[in-house]
Amino acid sequence: MPFKTFFDEPDNYKNRFDFYEQGGSPLLLEKFIETIEEQKNDIEEINISWYLYNNQHLHDYLKEIAASGIIVNVITIPLEGYDHNKPKILKNLVTGEKSDKSVTKYNLARKIYGEMYRSTSHENFNLYVFPHLYVRSARVKKFSRGSLPYSLHIKSAYIKKKNGYLFLLSSSNLAVRDLVKNESMICIEDEPNYEENIKVFYTNLISNSITIKNYRTSLNTTCNTYEKLEFKFSNSVFITAPFYDNSANILEKTLSEHIAEAKKRIIVCAQHLAAFNYEFNAKHHSTINKNEIRKGILGDVITMANKGIQVTCLSQTFAPLNEDAEKFKDIKFRRPANTNSFQQFYSKVKLSKNIEYFVNEHIHSKFILIDNTLIYCSYNFTPTQFTYLDNVNITQFMNMPELNYSGIHCEVGMHLVIKDQSTIKAFENNVTNMKRKKETIQVK
Repeated sequence: MPFKTFFDEPDNYKNRFDFYEQGGSPLLLEKFIETIEEQKNDIEEINISWYLYNNQHLHDYLKEIAASGIIVNVITIPLEGYDHNKPKILKNLVTGEKSDKSVTKYNLARKIYGEMYRSTSHENFNLYVFPHLYVRSARVKKFSRGSLPYSLHIKSAYIKKKNGYLFLLSSSNLAVRDLVKNESMICIEDEPNYEENIKVFYTNLISNSITIKNYRTSLNTTCNTYEKLEFKFSNSVFITAPFYDNSANILEKTLSEHIAEAKKRIIVCAQHLAAFNYEFNAKHHSTINKNEIRKGILGDVITMANKGIQVTCLSQTFAPLNEDAEKFKDIKFRRPANTNSFQQFYSKVKLSKNIEYFVNEHIHSKFILIDNTLIYCSYNFTPTQFTYLDNVNITQFMNMPELNYSGIHCEVGMHLVIKDQSTIKAFENNVTNMKRKKETIQVK
């Protein structure tokens, strides 16, 4: 089958509050490894871009694969970007045994990074870090995982076979010390129109990354500007990255065009829904001279709803309006840090008779269904994802006066456009499943 779809969720596990050695999505890790195992004899090279890489089970498996002669390249963020907070006891899902001491995401990543830094024996196995930081406001607050955020948010694997390829895109980090959430993963095999752009992206990403043995934390913010490479638009794959000029700005335009083609229905699912009525600050861009308020892709969704298209929204986070304080007084939502765009969007949702909106604190999957087309995304629907700025220069941060930043603001992200009907049906069923959960709250 050229397309395979996998889903994971808290209800697949006995205790949703356990943290597993197998990571935040044990089922997707199992399917990921199974996918490789099934065709191991035909595989020549595995390229993995994973935002967080602290899963010892995955790492041990990749070492075995590399030892068998397959080239393995893993691209991830620097160690500084891992969360030091809230250490937890881990449980082995297979044996039921619990760890002797609590650990953080940082503790687990440090062990793997240290091993790869010191090792002289991991032939065929390369660990790279992509150190690009992205920020656009001097008002930003200190993050729990490093001072500033790293842009490599994508979770994907491009696997070269002797004849053909496999590509996996996942909503899950597979990270250890994450709770299980509603996640998804798509595998594409030997399907035309996808591989070329993905192959080029991995070549560009690796060439702009640094091997773990050569990486030094002293590089810090000197890694934020890149040579702009030719960006190839594809109807099947769209990629954003700081080395693809204006890619995040073009992404918004591309999604808007898809949304405008809707004839019957639009389903929007993501952790965060906030790409609505936000400011684009042109002073940080070299060729755009005018500030603007962008209605965003969620503005486009509302426009279509007002034309009669049936819209369903699902998200993990939600920020109620002050006027709804009494209505939601007994409900504790997972609230976003910056509520303005979220609340503006919801205020418009309330006015449309064609929109239903569900909130479930476990949602982490990200996609848009437009009629019989799936746009499967690595990114959330927030202003950050749709903003490319190539000339950011912040001499001092209000909350971190010791830091400065200059460079390109752009998140590394991807979406796949899929028209395979079995895949569409699988996601329709997934939406129905999420709407029926007892934890799901219908806010509109």
